[in-house]
Amino acid sequence: MQIKQYLAEQKASWRKWLGWVSLFGFCYIVGLFLPEGFDWVIFFSKGAVSPVWTPWTPVILKFLNWPLVVAITLFAIIYRSFRYNRSPWPIALAILSLPTMWVLYLGNLDGLVLAGLLLLPWGVPLAAMKPQLAAFALLAKKRSMIAGVVWGLISLALWGLWPLNFMNTLTPEWRVEWVQDISLFPWGIIIALPLLWLSRGDEDLLMAAGSFVTPHLFPYHFILLMPSLARMNPIWMVVTWFVSWTPLLANWVGPIGWRMGNVLAACIWLGIYFGKRMKLTQKMAENVPVPAINPQIGSDLPTIDKLP
Repeated sequence: MQIKQYLAEQKASWRKWLGWVSLFGFCYIVGLFLPEGFDWVIFFSKGAVSPVWTPWTPVILKFLNWPLVVAITLFAIIYRSFRYNRSPWPIALAILSLPTMWVLYLGNLDGLVLAGLLLLPWGVPLAAMKPQLAAFALLAKKRSMIAGVVWGLISLALWGLWPLNFMNTLTPEWRVEWVQDISLFPWGIIIALPLLWLSRGDEDLLMAAGSFVTPHLFPYHFILLMPSLARMNPIWMVVTWFVSWTPLLANWVGPIGWRMGNVLAACIWLGIYFGKRMKLTQKMAENVPVPAINPQIGSDLPTIDKLP
């Protein structure tokens, strides 16, 4: 009987892995037909990156092609969403959100960062490629923090003081050129600090909270948080998905419209936080016996021998 049970479990495990491998293959095929994004054609396919990018990115680019980038991006979104909620609706909304569509249209590499988060702590080199939000996710677990520190020291030994390049994002010239940079640094720390404290141990909450204080942030960076739609109640999930598209208001109202990305961060944090609290309350109510919920029930009622 034990042998049969073991074989049945192994068969189910292989079916699961085969399903995920097949999904990755399908995503790769999608990448064969998807037009190459601008950034991929002009920069990444040639191994070129901006000075504000981490210095190990060109090394990783040597092992990539466009269909593989698309496959990793789509697979990471689907897999992380599925881990939260197996319903197809949040998965579909995560894929059809503005941050995801923007990354695929632009041909950027944020999907690899999301894959790095799935592979933590070993995925730190991928997650740290674009640390604007992912760096805060490393604070969720001790192993991830240690891996981040170790990789940081190794990278400093190999490439020198590369973090100083991020200072370019704080210059007035950067703000003029990149009007879609919605960073609230440094004043956003007033919002971020209490939220970071309340977000302890949760990767998604930490990234949403950290978005208010990171020194460089584009709206499409929120692709890392689109799978978290699966953690929200249905109404809030749909509202947050709609809000994810509102940065496009910049086409009509000007650069101030990009700031709707900050509103998106607030919606994401609130949706996850109160979704967690609601599930915790429901779980506690299911596990606690009725007398413990209201100790007076049963204790104050007279017994038969006490009746007049």
